[in-house]
Amino acid sequence: MTVAKKIANSVLGQDVTAQGCEILGQVVENRKLAKGEVLFEEGSKDDMLYLLISGKLEVLKMISGETSVSIEVLKEGSMIGELSFLDGVPHSLRVVAKQDSEVLMLHRDKFEALVESHPLVTFHVMRSILRYSHTLQRKMTAKYLEMQRMIQNQYTAQY
Repeated sequence: MTVAKKIANSVLGQDVTAQGCEILGQVVENRKLAKGEVLFEEGSKDDMLYLLISGKLEVLKMISGETSVSIEVLKEGSMIGELSFLDGVPHSLRVVAKQDSEVLMLHRDKFEALVESHPLVTFHVMRSILRYSHTLQRKMTAKYLEMQRMIQNQYTAQY
């Protein structure tokens, strides 16, 4: 499968045209991860946007030392590191390969170089990142509300 087709099959491909996927395919890098390999650590900074092409990645919040809490398991097509990619702030979570996996990496410098030559592609990428972040925010809000409901039910059951 071509790199452009891999991009098209990811969450990013929902907003980027086939031609845009071809253009992005020329600037992304491919990385394979073995099961247990760390994609990035909490607190690290790499200016990369990742697309999970195959495998599964686990998102972990480190508590202390090697103790962690699993936040989510990402499946093929997911986008990773989008907020750090946009704002340059270090990653807030650790991401580890739950099984052998493949990611495509888009470095911010290469992406920014496309702004003048391919402004519509960069617009579509930004829209895709925003749409994906919005989806994650809705998901987190739903989980938070469910947790609040459980706490409220537990509290009222006691009194």
